[in-house]
Amino acid sequence: MFKKIRNKLSLLGPSLLWASAAIGVSHIVQSTRAGATYGYALIVVVVLANVLKYPFFEFATRYTVVKNETVLDGYKKIGNWAIYLYIALTLGTMFTIQAGVTLVTAAIFENWLNLDLGLFLSSLMILLSCILIIKLVKSNFFIKFIKSLILVLILSTVASAILTTNVEADVASDFLAPEILSYVGITFVIALVGWMPSPIDLSAWSSVWIMERRNANSNFTLRDNTFDFNFSYLTTTILAVIFLVLGANVFYGSNVEFGATASGFVNQLVELYSSLGSGARNLILLSAFSAMFSTTITCLDAFPKVLSKCSELVLNERKSKDLLLIIVVVGTLLLIQYFSTEMRRLVDLATILSFLTSPFLAYLNYRLIYASDFPVDSRPHFLIKTLALLGIWFLVIFSFLFVANKIGLIF
Repeated sequence: MFKKIRNKLSLLGPSLLWASAAIGVSHIVQSTRAGATYGYALIVVVVLANVLKYPFFEFATRYTVVKNETVLDGYKKIGNWAIYLYIALTLGTMFTIQAGVTLVTAAIFENWLNLDLGLFLSSLMILLSCILIIKLVKSNFFIKFIKSLILVLILSTVASAILTTNVEADVASDFLAPEILSYVGITFVIALVGWMPSPIDLSAWSSVWIMERRNANSNFTLRDNTFDFNFSYLTTTILAVIFLVLGANVFYGSNVEFGATASGFVNQLVELYSSLGSGARNLILLSAFSAMFSTTITCLDAFPKVLSKCSELVLNERKSKDLLLIIVVVGTLLLIQYFSTEMRRLVDLATILSFLTSPFLAYLNYRLIYASDFPVDSRPHFLIKTLALLGIWFLVIFSFLFVANKIGLIF
């Protein structure tokens, strides 16, 4: 029995790396904030977002395994506009995403160890650690390292949720439950849905990691991929719900105004969890750090590889991944050093770009699977196709809601 479980777990890889990248700010900050502000009310929204986005992430892995090429190759076949759209989105959000996850990781790191190095120096240390692991650790050991981080994350998060189940929240006497159907509420829900479990452009990352595994002469079948993807996706969904529950158990009704920035929010989070005792504080910070460090390192691993592949498709020349890695790190550090005060606006811009392009990327992934040259017997069940069509309409409607809300047409 244990051998069978071990063999199954050995199949985990490309999609688990994607899950590691996905379980980041959307979970640690957004899900926790959702529970803290609205209680358990948004659990349905979190689950619905994960369910309706499921097909588009699954399609990317399915296409890669069956066609033995990345979805980026598929986008190129659809038309130059498709691959240029993806490149523009990646370049427009890359530094902001990497800076955002690195800053949150650095903030947790400093608070956990009671350091006062400054976020720039802590971020530099985090990025250098990631580079060393990426460059010096072999691919199979890198995946094992991520697996260990995910295991720590799951165990510590579940333990934290159990620990806070019987906590009596300190409800303020003047507490009034905030309305979801308001400008602030709708704005928050849209942001929560947009990056839950991750922006759809990250579906190409698992595609690139699958080809990397294939090129290493590893036998990775469609059945293997199905287990890898479903396990990883279910993990991201469950953890999103658990972080929401954590926020609701400890903070709902406290009338605490959370910081606007991710790093500021983390600082408040640490202070508030300290009220549960040092043991609970360390356990929850272990969970948060595991999530954010794994996100930081997988993002830093993915961006150069995706850009290298894109350069091959557009310029017929594969750019050096090492050079691209240096560019990503330098750009991230410059952003942290000189534009940290503008980080919220940059994150808003990245969110807008992800929102407005998500229906197009969802359609592209759908089109790849249901193209005439894709084997019919390798297509997913009819119910998944139906879910995908619902998901596309869901993303289109939310994109219109996003724009309408931004220009004040709703509230």
